[in-house]
Amino acid sequence: MTTDVDFDSVAVFSLLGNRRRLLIVGYLSLFEEGTSVEVRHLARVVRGVELGKPPRLVSSNDYESAYNSLIQTHLPKLAAHNVVEYDASRKTLSPTHRIAQCALLAQITHYLN
Repeated sequence: MTTDVDFDSVAVFSLLGNRRRLLIVGYLSLFEEGTSVEVRHLARVVRGVELGKPPRLVSSNDYESAYNSLIQTHLPKLAAHNVVEYDASRKTLSPTHRIAQCALLAQITHYLN
């Protein structure tokens, strides 16, 4: 269950101030709202980008590091801002209507850094 937090630009830029959350938003913006994505798949994609490898070549140790940070930190934060719907018990998530706006702001953030 997510709680809706005021979606102002300061909060969004703070939310997107982390590289993994930027990668998550960028990747999930490729999907339609409500599409279900497994956290383990997302962790392999994120870690693959970080390492410059295809997701299938990400080692178990590298995968576990990304997976744990996603479920403990990044996905709950994105869910709290209603950017994703995160089902912690099923370890799935789906983008919400806010993903496109966040993806645009993520691109701006990327160019500013």
